[in-house]
Formats: sequence, C-alpha cells, structure tokens
Amino acid sequence: MSGKRAELAMRTPPPPVLVDTADPVEAAELLGSSYCPHRVHVEGSSRDFRAIQTEVTVSDVAIHTLRYGTDVRIDPDPLGAWVLVSTPMRGRLTIRSGAESRTLGPGESVAIDSYRAFELTWRQNCQLRTLRLPLTSVVEAAQLAGAGTTRPVRFGLGDPATTASARSWQSVVALAERDARMAGELSRSPLLSEQMSRMIATTLVATHPLLAIPGDDRPAVPRQIRKAVELIERSPDEDLTVTRLAVAAGVGVRALQQGFRQHLQMSPTEYLRQTRLERAHHQLLRENPSTVTVAEIAHSWGFGNLGRFSQMYRGRYGRLPSQTLRD
Repeated sequence: MSGKRAELAMRTPPPPVLVDTADPVEAAELLGSSYCPHRVHVEGSSRDFRAIQTEVTVSDVAIHTLRYGTDVRIDPDPLGAWVLVSTPMRGRLTIRSGAESRTLGPGESVAIDSYRAFELTWRQNCQLRTLRLPLTSVVEAAQLAGAGTTRPVRFGLGDPATTASARSWQSVVALAERDARMAGELSRSPLLSEQMSRMIATTLVATHPLLAIPGDDRPAVPRQIRKAVELIERSPDEDLTVTRLAVAAGVGVRALQQGFRQHLQMSPTEYLRQTRLERAHHQLLRENPSTVTVAEIAHSWGFGNLGRFSQMYRGRYGRLPSQTLRD
C-alpha cells in the first residue's frame, strides 16, 4: 500500500455496527430487515458463530459488510424491492440458483436481482461487502441505458465481462463507501448523494451481465400502465385510489395491479407512495425549517404516521427527514 493510501486508510473511520449477535435465530431476524426474510444454517463451529454487520448509506443505497465467523448457509426468500451486489473481501462465497452455481473469491462480484431464487454458502471465514440498491433505481438506470426497455431487468451470475468493467465498479463502490464513512460532501449533500446513487445504479447496469428473457418482448410499460403512471406523476397529492387509476387507464383493477407488478415491479399503491415520498423529499430540500415542520410536509403528501414516514424516508435516502430539512 502506498504512503498516501495508507494514510487515507488510517484516517477513514470504521463503519457503524448495525448487528452484532452470537445467536443465529436473532441474526436471521435482524439481518432480514436489511435484505429479506431468510434462514441461517450454521455448518461450521457453532461456538465461532458471530454475525457482525456494518452499514453506511449514500442516499437510498446501503453499503454493508457482513461476516458470520464460521461456515454458514443462507436460505433467503425473494428479495422483493432490492437488488444486491456482493463481493467477498476475504474467504469464499458460493451462490446457487437452480442449476447454476458460482464460487466467488476476494474482489469478484455478483449481482442478485429480485426475480432470482438463490442460496448462499459462506466458507473460509468469508467477509462480504454488499450494496443494496432499490430495484426501481436499477430499472430506471437500465431503461435510460436502453437495456431494460423491452424486458424485466435480470442479471446473470457472472463477474463483469472485462477487467476494466470490474475496476470501474470497484472504483465507484470504493469512492461511495469512503465518502460515506468519512461523512464527506457526497453523503452530506442530499443532491450530491442522489447523484452518487444514480451513478452506482448506472455503473452496475453498465458493468454486470444482463440477461435476455426469451419470449418476453413486450413493451416494459404498455400504454394503459403509462396512463396510470402519468396520472400519479401529474397529481400525486390527489386521492388516487386503485379504482380511479384503473378507470383512467381503461383497464380493470386486477389487470392494472398485474401490469404494475409485471412491468414496474411494484403495486400501483406502492408506486404512488414512492412518488409522494420523492415529492416530500424535494420539498424538504427547498423549505426553510423556521417556517415549516417535517410533520406538516409529511401530512401534505398523505403520510399520516410521522414515525412510518421517517422510517420510509431513511430507508430510501439514508438520513432522517429532519436532517434534510435542517441542511
């Protein structure tokens, strides 16, 4: 390590510890809130088991490190709203999905999308760095890149195709993690952190292998679904029930719900909620804290429970709404 890099490493504070437990059941419960419900099967020494997870955030992207202290097998439910990108920092990680299997060593990465059923096995005291991105951000990045306009966004289990692609991904991750750990400009500024979040999603799509889905060549957002989306984007402050959205789209309620889940990976209600959360975020950026409160902004966008609003906001933007308003 060069002198400058060593000095930087010494000055970079360690990331905050989110989970620290020697109980596999408690570990599964606590870690499930970060990813998805799952089961932890200890296959090594149970005496050595100790789950330690750290977390830093850049806008709506979470960067975790996780180790278990012994060999384990993780049996997860579907990821749902997330895309994960995992890289062993040491040890070995094996991912199995159907007939596919791949073992990763230090520096190798794999993207796991919300459509994939999978199982993870940790070996040789594996320590994993995982980026958790909202599926919606990845879908948007793929559509902007022209990669996700005709089919769902699916990732293969392969590493980035070239050394240059792998290096680009690692560089973006290192920049984001270092800045977040040092509370630098990217993480302190909501606007810069949002740009960094988009850069992470765009770099993921550009560097990791996307799958073609045979026989699925329909438009990602059919005209009827676009009508409902346009109504939500145009008037998110109105009382937009699923029935009203279905009438505007010219389809039945069930068809609308199926269309949203198939093409946007969420329900109409969730899309409306996310749109309102985004509008509240932009208002928090603009407003003066001496003239308006977080509660007033939350209520104006239909969030009646301030605690839940704060939890959703922090989950997406990596900070409390009060911090955004104050800054």
